[in-house]
Amino acid sequence: MAMSRAVPNLAFRRLRGQHSPAEFAAAVRRAAREIGEQVACDARYIGRVEAGEIRCPNYAYERVFLHMFPGLGLSDLGFSARETVRGRRQAVPAGTAPPAAPPSGTMRRATCCVAHS
Repeated sequence: MAMSRAVPNLAFRRLRGQHSPAEFAAAVRRAAREIGEQVACDARYIGRVEAGEIRCPNYAYERVFLHMFPGLGLSDLGFSARETVRGRRQAVPAGTAPPAAPPSGTMRRATCCVAHS
């Protein structure tokens, strides 16, 4: 199976403006404190978001980003819907069979949108 390439998050990059990744990370940490969240945001995290490696933030970062940019949603910030990133299946309509499981011994690649510090 071919690995998909990360798509840069240009919307998030535009929101950073003229601030360096480190300066923007400091602003994220300040905004987190304002609403009682704890995030370990640094320049590396900002770079991973902008590179498209982090396609959706965890819930703490989500609250912080929405606090920083009132009136914008996650898609406005360049993020994908959590359900598409995490691979959650939609409900199967009654009377239909669920998708078949992969053959025994087949490994599936896990997808995670949470930054690991």
